[in-house]
This record gives sequence, C-alpha cells and structure tokens, in this order.
Amino acid sequence: MVGVAAAVLPWRSIAPIARPDASVFSAATIARGRQLAALGDCAVCHTKANGVINAGGRAIETPFGIIYSTNITPDVETGLGAWSYPAFERAMREGIHRDGRHLYPAFPYPHFAKATDADLQALYAYLMAQAPVRADNPKTTLALPFNWRPLMAGWNALFHRTGVFEAYSTKSEIWNRGAYLVEGLGHCGACHSPRNALGAEKTSAYLAGGFAEGWEAPPLTSLSQAPIPWSEDELFAYLRTGESHFHGVAAGPMARW
Repeated sequence: MVGVAAAVLPWRSIAPIARPDASVFSAATIARGRQLAALGDCAVCHTKANGVINAGGRAIETPFGIIYSTNITPDVETGLGAWSYPAFERAMREGIHRDGRHLYPAFPYPHFAKATDADLQALYAYLMAQAPVRADNPKTTLALPFNWRPLMAGWNALFHRTGVFEAYSTKSEIWNRGAYLVEGLGHCGACHSPRNALGAEKTSAYLAGGFAEGWEAPPLTSLSQAPIPWSEDELFAYLRTGESHFHGVAAGPMARW
C-alpha cells in the first residue's frame, strides 16, 4: 500500500529538458549505442507496420489487452526529445515514465535493468542522435483493474529487481558475456519463458519456453525438443540470417528480430 501511494505522488515526475544536440556525444558512443539498440530489438516493438522506425504505434497483444508501443525518436513533444538521461535510465531500470507513470512490463524493463551504466548511456546517445519524428500514437487503454497503473508498484515489489548483471565467478568470460546479452538487453526470457497469472516470468522455468503474440517460443535450454541438437555454427547462422540448414527459418515475432 505504501508503494502504491508513493507511485501517484507528483515528485516522481522528472522535469523536461531541451533536446540534447547530437554533437555532445562522441561518434564511438553513438556507434556503440546503435549496436545495443539492434541487440535490444528496439525497432521491432517500437515500429508499426509500414511505419517510421522507432516512431511507435505498434499494437502488442498481451493476456491483459492491447498495449501500444511509444515513440522513442527524439521528438520533443511525442518522443524522447525532452527526456534527460536520468529519466531515460529510470525508465530502463525501474519502468517509470518521465512524467511518473508506471510502464507495463510489455516493455521488458526487468531485463533492461541489468544493463551497465555505460551501455545505457550509449543507447541514450544513439536514440538522441536520430532524426525526430512527430507521431501521435494510440494510447494504451486496458480494462479495469489493469488500466490503473499505480498497481504496477505492487507488481514491481513482487517480481522486479533493479540490480545490474553480476558476472558469475565460476564461469568463463565468454559465458558471462553471453549471459549478459541474454539476460539483459537481449531479453530472451521475455518470450522464451513461461509466465504466471500476473504476467511475470517464472524464474523456476527460465528460458523453458513460452508464448508471444500467439506464437510458441520454444525452450532455449536442454528442454529443447529439436530433433537435431543445435550447434554453435547453426545458432550463429540462424541469428545472423534467420535461417538454419537443420532447423528451418525464423517465423512469427522471431522473424522480425
């Protein structure tokens, strides 16, 4: 109850700023942010069919109703142009809009929270360096009680942890790098893990298979029922080209990734 009460207080709003000039960011930082945006598949959810990249408006089907993605171009009025880095970081780590509203976890901030400060700063730089696009998209209007966003404070208390990814001391550097990508910006578990009745990923069945937009997302663990085991080369080819000689082609939401 305290969390829900705090969620509606006006101090949660972060003041708007003048849009940062792209020249304040180094070319290397923007290039790194571009890679991170591709890794996080920002454009996949934030671009509607035949729409402008990252201008939002895509209808995302969830068990609780349709959620429309937001404009993440640096337009001052309809996008992120008035967002300071602290506002952006809070949204990525805590799932809270600049104006203080709670975001729904269809925006997978439980995964994005694991990103390092350096990666979030580079991602912010890249987004702010893009051309602004004015786009007035449909507003998400879920049925009661899901349309009352302060309830997300309780959801976060139950299911969300804001800690940055911590490397496993018993694992190799390349293993930890893979884990960071999968658990963080890559947010593989958002589709490939089953969810409970409240829409949270089941930690006891992480990457054990789930559903996304009416499509089955198969297990990415040893529970995979692929008749031919995945090899490193086949997984590389599948993720790079969308096609594997032994496992077919990507379809459904995965084809957009």
